[in-house]
Amino acid sequence: MASTKVMVVASGVITATVFALSLFIGEVALRAIHLMRDGIPFFESPSGRIGPIMLDQELGWRATADYKESLTQRTKGGVSYTVHRSQHKYGFRQFGNPRANKPKLLVIGDSFTQATAVSDDKTYYGILGELLDVEVFAYGAGGYGTLQEYMILDRYVDEIKPDLILWQFCINDFINNDNALERASTMNNNGMLRPYWEKGTIAYLSPKPTGQQIREWINHHSRFLYFLVSRVDRLRAVTSHDSVETIINAQGFKHEGFSHAVEVTDDLMKRARARTGSTPIVAFSCADAQPYSDAFAMISTHYGIEYWNDVGAAVQQAAARGKDVETPDDHWSEAGHRLVATNLARHLEEKKFVTAGRSRHYSYIDSPTSRTVSR
Repeated sequence: MASTKVMVVASGVITATVFALSLFIGEVALRAIHLMRDGIPFFESPSGRIGPIMLDQELGWRATADYKESLTQRTKGGVSYTVHRSQHKYGFRQFGNPRANKPKLLVIGDSFTQATAVSDDKTYYGILGELLDVEVFAYGAGGYGTLQEYMILDRYVDEIKPDLILWQFCINDFINNDNALERASTMNNNGMLRPYWEKGTIAYLSPKPTGQQIREWINHHSRFLYFLVSRVDRLRAVTSHDSVETIINAQGFKHEGFSHAVEVTDDLMKRARARTGSTPIVAFSCADAQPYSDAFAMISTHYGIEYWNDVGAAVQQAAARGKDVETPDDHWSEAGHRLVATNLARHLEEKKFVTAGRSRHYSYIDSPTSRTVSR
């Protein structure tokens, strides 16, 4: 009997030792990769600079300032291309000259605007700046909701003093704007503590139903465990069929949680409108899907925001026709960004928000038959 207990204890000790040693080796290996590949100090925790995103006490996380990386990316069609990406002052993907003697465009969005899959000059706003000869300031961070985007606007709008604000919406904004919806989502839930707008105040909550303290410890102290749990999250997102988005898609505005998220988003855009005064705001969504598109259109109408639903839809339509406009994670490839830029340029000139200073030739690929338009 005694020998059996000794064997059980010894087996437990060996298992725990192997487990701890595996975690240690994984942590050391990943930190070594970060050091050699990205120049991240070996003993810097994830609260410091970890790739293009870092944790932030007020924002939850933010785009890393003064960050550069070169890597090979693939389109969804399997075509490889080289990406040279950088993030500048405050983490802006593009931060122009606030004293420039030409129109200043401030772009705000999430991962589609952070655009880590394309080089600096291949982003939709980089192309847009060249097409329309405007000074561009562009900030995006993966997973951002409307409150985080508003907080970025509030921080930097007075320094930039933009002539026009371009807001990139995405259908997951409503999920990320409501803690209950995000907790019920496996598709749009990165497990990170974020600010939510609740009853007129900011509340910092975890989007995970359980294990908040463990998850926060991992986020701040273990790169290897964060790598593991984030991969589990991605796997669940791909394989899950019972995420709250499925119910919202079926019920639309009748879904109580979605209707509440729309109200929250509406209030945040009301504050954005008040914060920017008479500065025009235009907006588009990363994709066209219901009931989200109707909600964006309704909110935009409330606050005099020009909303273009066809911009993201053009990428979806091009992909449906077999165009290689997306990356494997359903973001935009270089071709997708070009398509978005040309459609935005068309809208901005047609609505006279921006007038190009010289003749332009745009090649649109948003229809089966491409056409060239001289302006």
